[in-house]
Amino acid sequence: MRQWLRIAGIAALGAWLAGCGGGIGFIDITGLTGYADPSDRSTPRLPGRVFIMRGIGHIWSGGMTELADELNRRGTTASAHRHSEWTEIADEAIRLYKSDPERWPIVLIGHSNGADMSINVATRLKAHNIPVALIVGYDPTRFSPDVPSNVQRFINLYQSTNVLGGGRIHPQKGFRGQLINVDLRNHFEIGHMNIDKSRRLKDEVIAKVLQVVAFPEPLDQTQMVSIKYLVPMRAPIELWDGGVPVTLQPGQSIEQLAKLYGVPAWAIRQASNLGDDETVQAGGQVIVPRHINTLAPTGTPAPTFSETTFGSQAYSGR
Repeated sequence: MRQWLRIAGIAALGAWLAGCGGGIGFIDITGLTGYADPSDRSTPRLPGRVFIMRGIGHIWSGGMTELADELNRRGTTASAHRHSEWTEIADEAIRLYKSDPERWPIVLIGHSNGADMSINVATRLKAHNIPVALIVGYDPTRFSPDVPSNVQRFINLYQSTNVLGGGRIHPQKGFRGQLINVDLRNHFEIGHMNIDKSRRLKDEVIAKVLQVVAFPEPLDQTQMVSIKYLVPMRAPIELWDGGVPVTLQPGQSIEQLAKLYGVPAWAIRQASNLGDDETVQAGGQVIVPRHINTLAPTGTPAPTFSETTFGSQAYSGR
């Protein structure tokens, strides 16, 4: 059964990534995994448990419920909750993981206060020596706690100028995972009240979750480092998994390095804390943003995507 689950997960991820070549699109894998309610154990589902938490106001985070629905349609086990239910979520995650660690890698996603509470859940899991494979924060508040060391990867989507959210995430002492802070303040089409409904972000997050459940055993990410970057106004939003230190060769520019690795030059500059006109001499190091499934140079330019569109803002679910 576990071998089938892993094969299904890899096939799901491959189908999803194949649909990203000319713009991210939805790949319906219901024929592969079957569609069932998460509580229905009669239909095989992919490994992993995804807990999603809405923010204060509850109904304003309807995109979180839609995200849970879409993840379930793709064979994962996901559910959306009020942020105040974080202790119950932690208890359930502890129970599942201890019952079968290989079957139940834990993924946490939250909007606003829900993002803050996802860190609370991770902290409680740390006390039980349980790792968290992935956390995705949608514009957490400025009062969010620091990320504990049991979190393997945290992707934070925030707007530093936002008074309702705007929380940049920091690690606790001993953190060894990847922390990716993505500042979206220049994307004015996105705000605190609709960031959870962004079609572009939702597609990226689904791809990240599928990646985790397709490969429940951790990949070698020791060469990767945490990064932060500010997405330019007209640039497509892409969520990298971290960065890789690269040494510039004689005569090699950042623009040439960007072409070699298939990432925008601005992303290398942002991840490396370089100004737009700042140069790096041969022998100097820069940080190249990478996905964990594409750590080596590809020589292929990064794909371009259409402008961000938004899903329905109607609320559905509990």
